[in-house]
Amino acid sequence: MKDLPTSPRITQIKRKRKVGLIRLIILCTILFISIIGGLSYFSFDRRLAIKDTLINGTSIISWDEVSKKVDEGLSGKYLFLFSKRNSFIYPHDKLKESLMKAFPRIEELDIKVRDLNLVLNIKERLGSYLYCGLTLPDVKEEVGENCYFVNNDGYIFDKAPYFSGDIYFKYYTDINIGGGSPLGSQVFTPDRFHSVARFIDGVTALGFKPVYLVKTDDGIYSLYLKAKGANSNPKIMFKEENDLSLILDNLSIAMSKKEFANEINSKYDTLSYIDLRFKNKVLYKFQ
Repeated sequence: MKDLPTSPRITQIKRKRKVGLIRLIILCTILFISIIGGLSYFSFDRRLAIKDTLINGTSIISWDEVSKKVDEGLSGKYLFLFSKRNSFIYPHDKLKESLMKAFPRIEELDIKVRDLNLVLNIKERLGSYLYCGLTLPDVKEEVGENCYFVNNDGYIFDKAPYFSGDIYFKYYTDINIGGGSPLGSQVFTPDRFHSVARFIDGVTALGFKPVYLVKTDDGIYSLYLKAKGANSNPKIMFKEENDLSLILDNLSIAMSKKEFANEINSKYDTLSYIDLRFKNKVLYKFQ
């Protein structure tokens, strides 16, 4: 079978079509890159960037910690090209999800941009706290007796009925009332109560379930965790002079290590304590 000769004119037309197609592809590529480059450039325009973060509604939750978390969420770029701080394309849903996860005390969170400021309206969960006296009862069934309601500032405001189980978080400490009624007293000063509550929230965010806190006269705090079955409650220990943010960071770093987290979780039913009293150390013991 013989090949039919191709007309020079047909060959020339094919060549022109091929060249034209290549040129079109190059032109479209240049146009696409130009558009992407232009959009990338304008995404960094200061006139479109979020300037500041305004936070409303926080009492226990630290303003500085929320602001720091927001800055982390707005840092960087999408696909290495577009600024996450741009007020039109900032990561609203992802930012909200990360804040709700980082701060369990947030019940409702609304995020919007107003005048190039990121406005966060936060509703904190109401304080589900009880003050139940000086010391933790030896008999488990007596936990929750003779308790008083406590608000978000550590103020004891009303007598509470008996609550069995862990419906409310309980505080046990000496508030120096000389045997009188604790009504109208403070569990701790408001600032101290807020910092301790933030620490407890941080421990909760790490996957633990705190149920009550005992502070002894020597300044030692024992944060008791929910027990498994009939086992005794494990506890997290710290002391008055500890920087609560620092020891929470130490525990968070430890829990981020797979070996440590696996051991704590797999042997949780025999966990006796986690001790955070010593600088930059996380000590622990099993029964």
